[in-house]
Amino acid sequence: MSKSKYILAHDTGTGGDKAVLCDLNGKVLFSAYQPYGLNYPQAGWVEQDPDELWRAVAASSRQVLQEAGIDPADVIGVGVSAQMWNTLPVDKNGKPLTPMLSWLDLRSVRQADRILSGDMPAFIFKHTGNIPTAKDTIPKILWLKEERPEIWEQTAYLLDCKEYILFKLTGKIAIDWVGASVYFLFNPYTKKWSEEVCQALGIPIEKLPPAYPCTDVIGEITPEAARETGLKAGTPVVICAGDVAVAQSGAGANQEGKVHLCIGTATWVGISTATFRNDPEKPFWGLNHIDPNKYIISGEMETGGGALMWFRDVLCQEEGRQALEKGKSSYELLTRMAGSVPPGSDKLIFLPWLSGERAPVLDHYARGGFIGLTMSHTKAHMTRAVMEGVAYHIRWICEAMEKTGFVINGFNGIGGGCNSPVWIQIIAAVTGKPISVVKNHLEAGAVGAALTVAVGLGIHPNMDAVDDLIEIKQVIQPDNSNRQRYNDLYRIYRDLYTLLVPIHRRLYEVP
Repeated sequence: MSKSKYILAHDTGTGGDKAVLCDLNGKVLFSAYQPYGLNYPQAGWVEQDPDELWRAVAASSRQVLQEAGIDPADVIGVGVSAQMWNTLPVDKNGKPLTPMLSWLDLRSVRQADRILSGDMPAFIFKHTGNIPTAKDTIPKILWLKEERPEIWEQTAYLLDCKEYILFKLTGKIAIDWVGASVYFLFNPYTKKWSEEVCQALGIPIEKLPPAYPCTDVIGEITPEAARETGLKAGTPVVICAGDVAVAQSGAGANQEGKVHLCIGTATWVGISTATFRNDPEKPFWGLNHIDPNKYIISGEMETGGGALMWFRDVLCQEEGRQALEKGKSSYELLTRMAGSVPPGSDKLIFLPWLSGERAPVLDHYARGGFIGLTMSHTKAHMTRAVMEGVAYHIRWICEAMEKTGFVINGFNGIGGGCNSPVWIQIIAAVTGKPISVVKNHLEAGAVGAALTVAVGLGIHPNMDAVDDLIEIKQVIQPDNSNRQRYNDLYRIYRDLYTLLVPIHRRLYEVP
């Protein structure tokens, strides 16, 4: 009898690495998780230790193989997805020269303000289809060049998170087309680094890793990586793609016009399209797709699930203690609290711009807050207001995307927010769009990576073919009974942003 074969995929996120062992159709059989943290050396700076991330990848690999009890030789391919928009300078031997500058890092505001002035935004958009914010790669690269010249001189390559993990697995420096496109130095049409933009910004193109299609087998597990991970040396490694692209695939939204909603730390809406369309005034992410003939146009808010996480950690320690005593998730208690409050939270509005904002406005000065607080409001009101504030922003993103010609009739939903029936019902009601919750919504990123490996190894013909492999758990239809109330509050939400723009800038300038 022939032995079963498996694919090992990793989702190396902001807070931890998840390893999943899948069958050849992307079905999750076993999973393991290894957490790690963020470091905040000073205000606005957010860093991670790249070797701590690698140790987590190695540990979760060993753990999942051990728990599955399989022969590593039965793993026929490995793929890695990861958080994106990080910046890690490495030397000619691939050794990190600094901690990894996180996608949450805001140290490069001055560089961002400079490149967002004059004709430069239009120039970058012309050649890459994107415009950077302070959290993006270009300002971080320029910060390294200008503020750390001794590091810059030693830098051989500028990597993102996944690219460092790939190097540790295979010993090769490489990046996929999706990962390259998030640098905003990559031409999405030619699939090459933009010499025009690199020259205009003074970024040597030779410091950028070679770029390849997402389904390419980029290398094999090295003997050293095999010792650390428990995998078999020589196992093929497919280059795969970062979190947004594999989420698109793991949500079953590869086919033309399909839309997915990820409610994670960051929250975004992504659309698969064969036509690159973006707004030069209020650009979304215009990225390459795992499918070489498509693109992903995605609108992201910086703290969707992250806003609820902040609220839990800062204001709900007692609920966290109660959840621990009862063996429940603290988010389960928050969901129950939010469900006890009427839609609209008795006119309390939460602004979820806790870490600046990206879409549909590029504003790294935007800040969050509660508006309309009264003595009658409770913590339960605040909880629901956080969920509704995120929903208002998702609606704003959708409306802006629809103005560029896209049609959004609903979403395939993934991410931790889908665990809250109250929250997904709120989002459906506020946006007026149904949400099809993916069965394995927490593993969607790793499943997308596994299916990319399967296509890369020729098991499935293309990415469109894998959509039918993704199961939908339930479909949440919008409840229109409070449509007018949500419409009114949404308009106030939009007005609040406009009114607060100058206030946020003044706050930033206070010494």
